[in-house]
Amino acid sequence: MRFRRYTSRVAVTVGAAVLGVALVAAVALASTSPTQTRESYVAGVEPICKTNTKANERILADVRSDIKKGKLKLAGTQFGKAAEAFGKATKQIAAVPQPSADAAKLAKWIGYLGDETKLLGEIGKALKAEKKTRAQELLVRAEAASRQANNTVVSFEFHYCVINQSKFV
Repeated sequence: MRFRRYTSRVAVTVGAAVLGVALVAAVALASTSPTQTRESYVAGVEPICKTNTKANERILADVRSDIKKGKLKLAGTQFGKAAEAFGKATKQIAAVPQPSADAAKLAKWIGYLGDETKLLGEIGKALKAEKKTRAQELLVRAEAASRQANNTVVSFEFHYCVINQSKFV
């Protein structure tokens, strides 16, 4: 009797695991599309990037002068909001079906965008803690991550999806 209960639990657990793997595989297949072209992908993500760029222009409009004036906590709040907006845009970009031929390259790019989101948040935290030197170190790392992201998708000829931090800081 005990053995049957145990084997039925194992069967249910294995069945749930198989179903979970199948769902993950279905999501992975749905995120790459043999019919999606590079041009249609660019057309799909550029509006997301444009919206995010405009939002971050508003959010970070005075951040440079705030830092120079010593308003580090205010600047930290601005960076926190920018990280939140950038993270939201990154999730939206990740949901756009990708051309299967570019899936690996785009996965790498989206990973760099995630790194950028984390670094923006860490810069915000450092500024709120009034650790200006730490914020500067993180900003250098964020700039490097931006270059890596941009270099990964240079062949896509993005306009708004190119990260240009010099506009903000």
